[in-house]
Amino acid sequence: MRQLLSVLSLVLAGLLSAATLAGYQVDQLLRTEEPVRQIAGDLPQQEEFSDAVSEMIVTDLTSRLPAGLDQHVPGGVESMVSGIIGPLINNERTVAAWDETLQTTRSTYTGQLERLFETGSTGEPQELAIDVDLSPVAAAITEPLREGLEKSLGWLPFIDTQSFEFLAPEIVVDIEAVTDEEADPYTWATAATASQYWVWFGIAAAALVILGLIIGPGKSRWIALALGGLTAAGLGLWVATTAAAPDFQHPAQLPQAAGVILEHVQTRYTEWSQPAWWIFAAAAGFVVVIGVLAAVVAPSASARRRHL
Repeated sequence: MRQLLSVLSLVLAGLLSAATLAGYQVDQLLRTEEPVRQIAGDLPQQEEFSDAVSEMIVTDLTSRLPAGLDQHVPGGVESMVSGIIGPLINNERTVAAWDETLQTTRSTYTGQLERLFETGSTGEPQELAIDVDLSPVAAAITEPLREGLEKSLGWLPFIDTQSFEFLAPEIVVDIEAVTDEEADPYTWATAATASQYWVWFGIAAAALVILGLIIGPGKSRWIALALGGLTAAGLGLWVATTAAAPDFQHPAQLPQAAGVILEHVQTRYTEWSQPAWWIFAAAAGFVVVIGVLAAVVAPSASARRRHL
């Protein structure tokens, strides 16, 4: 009976140790600023992203400008607007606005998952979609544009310079975040909510390790330790090659900016998340080795009784 309890305790400890690392990473992503900044903070410096955002802003702005303006602007309004916006994508003001967008998106998505956990899910994967509000970025980019338009076009008698004040488009990109069409939103929401308690998972894992080693008789405690380590190592390798290295879907209708964001985030998230799981799996493998060696050299319970 003690042997069985020892094995169960240490295998459960292996499960909880993996849950501790997973919970820690999810909690960091959802509730602290630095990981998401590290993963996506330099997106404005990526040419593809800059081009996509620039195109969205130019299209929106030119649709708002007064009709008939093309004939008064050499090269056309779209060319002028594009020429002004291009150099403004990657500057201090825009980078700060992008960081604001990232942090707002992070906190909003965290609230979205927590509400989903509280209210329940319809089971539709679309409930996991992320809305990235690029309006702060657009406002930061178009601020000099609005000033420039006022200076260059303010002389025209039919132009109301005050009209340029609203040329800061609201742009929201909807990103399908799921990696599997059959993903259960409530499972994701439950994991996001439970991640807050990763410290308690770690404490429980440590307590179970101590309990399993104390109650296990003779060699069996070390065999149980090896099994617990093997459980943790297996989970670590599985997470490292799946959840820590996701393959995001790219629907055909996905906007270009959203596609660039997904490609970038997928790569950077793997770079951020995966190394910890390789280390975790290696550490668990070391525990397996320790358990096996200890089981080999430790005297059996019957041998101890004969010695006594």
